[in-house]
Amino acid sequence: MTPRTGRRAAVLAMVASAALVLGGCSGDDEKPAKGATTATSAVDVPEGVTLTEAGTTLDVGKPATVGYPVGKAASALTVTVTSVKPGRASDLAGYVLDPASAASTPYFVSVDVRNDGPDPLGGAAVPLYGFDSTDTYFPPTRFAGEPYDRCPGGVLPKTFDAGASTKACFVLLVPQGATLTSVQVRTEDLATPVSWPVS
Repeated sequence: MTPRTGRRAAVLAMVASAALVLGGCSGDDEKPAKGATTATSAVDVPEGVTLTEAGTTLDVGKPATVGYPVGKAASALTVTVTSVKPGRASDLAGYVLDPASAASTPYFVSVDVRNDGPDPLGGAAVPLYGFDSTDTYFPPTRFAGEPYDRCPGGVLPKTFDAGASTKACFVLLVPQGATLTSVQVRTEDLATPVSWPVS
């Protein structure tokens, strides 16, 4: 894709989602079994920090604390989805869209993120995903070129030590014919994701 002449020199970078389809799985596979217990974490969880049980469903505005191993680092990360707002493809008019993207619906997801320690997580991705009515999960859209000021996405700040916090906004682009059913946090430390259903 190439930038439009006379428009912002930016391209909407779409992440391939083929590997993110839950092949052979149904929506039931996303639900935790009753009586499930918290899995052993690979993170050395600091004293006073409690991890959210894998498979937990939360209301928007409620925090989840999950183990987040990233390379040689591993910390407890608290993520709060504070709002989920649908938009229109025209909201991305400054970017070159392929036909499928142009027919999609963007959702703007605002989050608060805190590193509860013990390791620094500077520059790591926020492990946030969308989950839609076709049982497909997908990462936020990335923007190449100029950042999208309304909802820039991106990674955690370069310096993000234990105790640091930040706010962020991500664009989830849902294909035509599908609806966003939840926002999820997925990490290697979780047997099943933590979800915030979207009404």
